[in-house]
Amino acid sequence: MDPKKLDRRQFLRLSALVAAAGVVTACGPETIVSTPTASTAATSAVAPTPAGPTATTAPISVSTGQGTPAPTKPAAGPASPAAAGGGSPTAAPAAASYKEAPQLAELVKSGKLPPVAQRLPASPRVLTPLEQVGQYGGTWHRAYTGLSDRVGPTKLQEQEVVKWDAPDPNTIRLVANIAEKWEQNDNATEFTFHLRKGLKWSDGTEVTTDDVKFWYEDIELNKDIRPVPSYQVQQKIGGQYKNGTLNVVDKYTFTMTYAAPFPLLPIQIAKLGGTGVGQPSFLAPSAYLKQFHPKYASQDALAKAMADKKVATWQDLWGKAGNLEGPIPFWFINPDLPVVFPWKIRNPVPAEPVVMERNPYFWQVDTAGNQLPYIDTIEHALYQQQDVFNLWIASGKIDEQGRGTSVGSYTFYKENEAKGNYRTFRWRAASTDAYFPNINCPDQTLAKLFDTPDFRQALSIAIDRKSINDLVWNGLGKPRQASPISGSPEYDSGLEQMWAEYDPAKANALLDGIGLKKGADGIRLRPDNGQPLAVTIEHTSIAGSPDDDAHQQVKKYWEAIGVKTNVQYVERSLYEEHVHNAQVQIGYWGFDRCSVVKADPGRWTGEIDDGPWAPAFGHWYDQNAYKKIEPPADHPIRQIWKLWEQTQQEPDEAKRNATFQQVLGVHKQHPWAIGVVGEKVSPFIVSNTFHNFLDGFISDDTLRDDGLLNPAQFFIKK
Repeated sequence: MDPKKLDRRQFLRLSALVAAAGVVTACGPETIVSTPTASTAATSAVAPTPAGPTATTAPISVSTGQGTPAPTKPAAGPASPAAAGGGSPTAAPAAASYKEAPQLAELVKSGKLPPVAQRLPASPRVLTPLEQVGQYGGTWHRAYTGLSDRVGPTKLQEQEVVKWDAPDPNTIRLVANIAEKWEQNDNATEFTFHLRKGLKWSDGTEVTTDDVKFWYEDIELNKDIRPVPSYQVQQKIGGQYKNGTLNVVDKYTFTMTYAAPFPLLPIQIAKLGGTGVGQPSFLAPSAYLKQFHPKYASQDALAKAMADKKVATWQDLWGKAGNLEGPIPFWFINPDLPVVFPWKIRNPVPAEPVVMERNPYFWQVDTAGNQLPYIDTIEHALYQQQDVFNLWIASGKIDEQGRGTSVGSYTFYKENEAKGNYRTFRWRAASTDAYFPNINCPDQTLAKLFDTPDFRQALSIAIDRKSINDLVWNGLGKPRQASPISGSPEYDSGLEQMWAEYDPAKANALLDGIGLKKGADGIRLRPDNGQPLAVTIEHTSIAGSPDDDAHQQVKKYWEAIGVKTNVQYVERSLYEEHVHNAQVQIGYWGFDRCSVVKADPGRWTGEIDDGPWAPAFGHWYDQNAYKKIEPPADHPIRQIWKLWEQTQQEPDEAKRNATFQQVLGVHKQHPWAIGVVGEKVSPFIVSNTFHNFLDGFISDDTLRDDGLLNPAQFFIKK
């Protein structure tokens, strides 16, 4: 064997044998230009786009997207480009010039579907294709790991009243979307949204403020469905939750008024979306959902629905603990649910593959007036091993996908591009691989140790991050602490390097200093009973993945300082159950949402429990349906919460930014998460026949990954 040709996995196996490891701006209206129709566009060959450099690290300047100022109350805040909801209504072609997919044209011809002009709103949103006007047709082939991987398909679909838009890697902006425009008052306590007139659900029913009123009164304020209202309704002010109020102005206009300023609402809508996974913000298909609501449906009708869906109560029709992932409101499992997405589910789980088909009433068009989406169907095939997924990629079975790919397999992807007829694009991940010692874990001795800064510091500096980056990730990441990425408005170089040095001697000294003595075998002893000190890392990393290799390296480093370490895989849905119940000892997850951090700071406040550093404290703060523990009065997490509430309610942008840096400052004193490697190259596999998907962007849950580029304008060249 030539040692120069050892790949990462061979090296790890050999080692084991020897040892016996963005600029955010506001958006004006898009403009229609004369281009070919979708059915005939781009008939010449399109040269494959070569893989470009890693995504830009230019600073991201974030605007809160103030919308159009209210008529008599100019919007407050710093000067900025035209506001996201501002300007004249989006320009669109005359109704007579709209075009549609051939399969829909046939349905119109046979009288099974209204003409395209009647299916579109008076002012559809116009998407400018990222490369060229596309072609209709084709199936987009992807892969997923099962129902627990539901967020991946959802990100391709999401549509909110306000949405991120990225015309190029250096520009991220907020645009009016389901809403044609929005307005806000001077102190950001009142937001008025204007729905697009004539916009329809996928069953042809018009979207109106009846849907907004139903969402607010019958879902958000119904404790049987939503034990706690979402961020769209509820604010925490002075430690107390207060609900915003809805005022329906007319059939297409509504206003939300909040008790305190809410200047971050627009960017939080763009990130967090609606009430459940994939639910649009402020909306629900009321005509359909009323059939399953006790306020409108008879007991007999509810009993029949419960029997049909095999659930025990009418509440179960809607989901568990307010998640709206029950068999009625969750788009991914209910083909009958009306949606405002480009595609709707046709063959849900347990079908293999899962199939999504175009929505004939989708309300966006391209610059030539072609109704979107271009692609007919999306299929997700099920896989459970990383090697299987990688082989599918190498054999050309994946058309476009970043979810589930690994930078640890980057060389493999590049070597198989010609064979698989694809390109490997390099985005930059706004995330850091992290281990989360759970300060709320049931083992009180471990919980106390995990909440001891010296213990966490010892675990952190015992890890050789550079070695893991080189060995597992081929040097394509950055050894760092969990923190906002470079270029983020919240980036802090000091936090990035806090406890990130490799110093096992100091780690041992720290553990000695808190009284953790070593036994004869070198493993330290628990302070409560003298038994070996052991911790368990719980993770969802697929067998054979580089993440799985990284866990073994961390295990090696921690055991070298006397902390016995077990590594346990669990399926994602079981992991979610464990973190909801605060049962894990040390969880492993990506410390993501680190680009536009104020759009979703739940990693820092403890509210996002898949990174379970304080899950039960976070549940208590949210008052949700999961296990709750009230933190001590003097615990630092209370300071974090107080500062975050001040941040959310501060109308002045400079003061708001300064206050949020104090949130990060609390973490900087003694990080609760143990970041290892971050800002990795995020590989996206893109078939040479797949277009309008560009290279070099930031990959982040906050920006919705592939969804950032408006998948409705992706197309497959025939």
